[in-house]
Amino acid sequence: MVDEEGKSSTSILHDGSYFATGSWYSSIVVKGDTALMMQPNGTALDMKLKFGEFGEADPDVAETTSQKFYNIKLSFCFGKEFTELGVVSEDGLRITTKNDIGLSVLDWMSEEEAAALEAKGDPIEDPPGPYKIQPDILGKFLWITGGAGVGKSTSAQLRSKMHGYVYYEGDCFASCRNPYIPLDVQNPSLAQFLQKPLIGEGLEERREVCKRGNEMFGEMMAGGDYDKVKAEEYYEKMCEDIKRERKRIGGDWSIAGVTFGQDLRNFIRSKLGPDLVFVVLNMEMEDLKERIRIRHIREEGTVDILMVRFGSSRLK
Repeated sequence: MVDEEGKSSTSILHDGSYFATGSWYSSIVVKGDTALMMQPNGTALDMKLKFGEFGEADPDVAETTSQKFYNIKLSFCFGKEFTELGVVSEDGLRITTKNDIGLSVLDWMSEEEAAALEAKGDPIEDPPGPYKIQPDILGKFLWITGGAGVGKSTSAQLRSKMHGYVYYEGDCFASCRNPYIPLDVQNPSLAQFLQKPLIGEGLEERREVCKRGNEMFGEMMAGGDYDKVKAEEYYEKMCEDIKRERKRIGGDWSIAGVTFGQDLRNFIRSKLGPDLVFVVLNMEMEDLKERIRIRHIREEGTVDILMVRFGSSRLK
């Protein structure tokens, strides 16, 4: 309900699945005041739901929902605690939030609708992309790496736009999404969350490896060092996919992805071959912090964590 001032009263969600559009996770499965946040790679994070009044809504959220105040707080932990504020519709069937990508909407679906949506996606064996298929031509082979925010994805996208390189987004491997980001998006790093999930034979095996990889990234977000065993298992599986896709598509290649030091880069090269060239990007600390801040404008705490855990100085 909405009062004369536009304030939202407490709303109750329905138990079941809410599928996300415009978010880095794919859905939440609600049961009472708790939920599981589901990602395309099969990883599930516990989420707490709290209803009440949580301040004025973002203007875009207020315009979309016709409600001036947030009435739900969604909290989860991935190395640190994150929160999202949103507006629940009067019928409890929709949640609207605002994140770094833009407006995000979660819509309740029946079990039948949820099953049908989960069956949709791009084929894991040959995900579509805007590239000429020329398997007989294996050209230049670059891996652009560096800390968070230095421009790995932007650089790979520019090489694709200007020189025809195949741009493979490494972060999409971790989330089991199509790795071929459209070339016309303004922010390719954030656009990965809008990529279709992958489906088909081999997905469950990849999910298991990516779950363990996500555990490693979560431990790093919490302040720990990277686990060499988990890292090598994760990157070996990614290298298998890159080798197969490069053989299928051909041409010049540019991969965007973080790597943790020279030892891991040597391991990756041992899997992909001696023609692989690493391009390690770096940036002045203040410029880097500002670039990350612009990207994560609603999560100031995230800026400091990314600087400390995934900053360039740590990944040399």
